[in-house]
Amino acid sequence: MDAATLSAEEQRLTSILATWAAASVVIGGAAWAVGSMQQKKHLVGFGRQTFMWGAIDGAIAVAGLAGARKREPFTSDDEVQAHRAKLRRILLINAVADVAYIAAGGAIMARDRQSRRLVGMNASDGAAIALQGKFLLALDVVMAWRLRD
Repeated sequence: MDAATLSAEEQRLTSILATWAAASVVIGGAAWAVGSMQQKKHLVGFGRQTFMWGAIDGAIAVAGLAGARKREPFTSDDEVQAHRAKLRRILLINAVADVAYIAAGGAIMARDRQSRRLVGMNASDGAAIALQGKFLLALDVVMAWRLRD
């Protein structure tokens, strides 16, 4: 993989994450607001989680964009390959974390009453967490595959 292709893949990753983040903030914020006004706890939980995950994903996308912009241009093919391998490793580690998010969301959904008592979340919080984890897992795995040797 050459430097231009690697930069394009990083830009693709950042753009997809930023788009997902923006959609999550808008949809989550709207659901949270409507749920609050209508006193629908499940809509509040789903909206709150979706909004917060979107805000975090947005911050990650902005940090990725800023890091790419201030990084010095690659001076050798070895630097390109080292950066590609590092980015791929990060994506694969994130994929493992994504599986944990999906499992945690599922556990919260399965134990709705207990979760409300223990961590203040309901099944809709769990559904939002699982949904975010599934999207991030797909993104991380696809991008890691695109960065393979």
